[in-house]
Amino acid sequence: MSRPRWALRDAAVAYAARGIPVLPLHHPLPHPSGLQPVGSNHPPTPGAGCSCRDSNCGQPAKHPLGSLVPHGVNDATTNRARVLAWWTRHPQANIGLACGHCFDVLDVDGPAGAHAIRELAAAYGLQSSGPLVRTGGGGWHYYLAPTGLGNAHPRDLEHVDWRGRGGYVVAPPSRHASGQAYQWAAGRDLDTPLAEVPARLRTRLEHRPPARSAGPVVLAATGADLEDRYVRAALAEELAQLAAAPKGHRNRQLWESTRNLYNLVATGALDHRQVDQGLLEAAERCGLLAEEPRQTHRTLASGRQVGLAHPGRPAQPASPERTHPSPTPPTRTASERTKEGR
Repeated sequence: MSRPRWALRDAAVAYAARGIPVLPLHHPLPHPSGLQPVGSNHPPTPGAGCSCRDSNCGQPAKHPLGSLVPHGVNDATTNRARVLAWWTRHPQANIGLACGHCFDVLDVDGPAGAHAIRELAAAYGLQSSGPLVRTGGGGWHYYLAPTGLGNAHPRDLEHVDWRGRGGYVVAPPSRHASGQAYQWAAGRDLDTPLAEVPARLRTRLEHRPPARSAGPVVLAATGADLEDRYVRAALAEELAQLAAAPKGHRNRQLWESTRNLYNLVATGALDHRQVDQGLLEAAERCGLLAEEPRQTHRTLASGRQVGLAHPGRPAQPASPERTHPSPTPPTRTASERTKEGR
């Protein structure tokens, strides 16, 4: 049995030994009252924060540890010596498993996602088998045979995501920001044979993304409700554009969407936590967060700073077509520019 201090390290090495590419993730920050003396075998009590120490972090204890894996999931490895070195240096790091190699994962988020999956299963007589994880946030990770598909949002399934090529999941015994551990369901760990993706589910994964709007959202209503409807429409439009942004344009779209939405945050019309969470989820769906995590957070910080400095509605409605120059997003390294241009 592993001592608690090294449980994450030993689990990460074991995953790599199975041929699963592994990457270190940030971990929950402890409450000040939960800090333990150096050398203690008892894990600290996690709080709601993230070890990245960004108070506005939208993915606490879930995003790649940039000091070790600057290219995010692209730096995941099966090299056990490297994995051992990572967790010896950061023994509290959560464990990320790269998808699309040994398995894909159906990520079911909380009660709403579980309800959507149960309805789909009941309608078509689907049965669950294969490895299964209860997430620290109260959701489920269904491990399935790899499909060759990338990350996707299954059509008409709310709070459900697909993690394939370019994606990753948090693996047991990592801890959620709530303090709850990710756990394998009884009798359904990685020794359980992988099931094929049901045809009914696969059809929902292979749909084409909705066409992006060519112009601003037009609201017909007037009166006190207009401002609230404008704000909600602006948020939805900006996040949809970012989620659908193609390679070569994602970083620019992230910066402009961040700036536009923080124009509204500065007026009090939007909550910064809702905006940050939405932007990170959209950046993940277009692949930017997984492929360029460090650049993504730099771009978010720059757009946030400019947006907060100019309270009010965005000067131009959300649209993929920009007819006037915008301030420049943070300068990117040569490797980042090459990667985004692929």
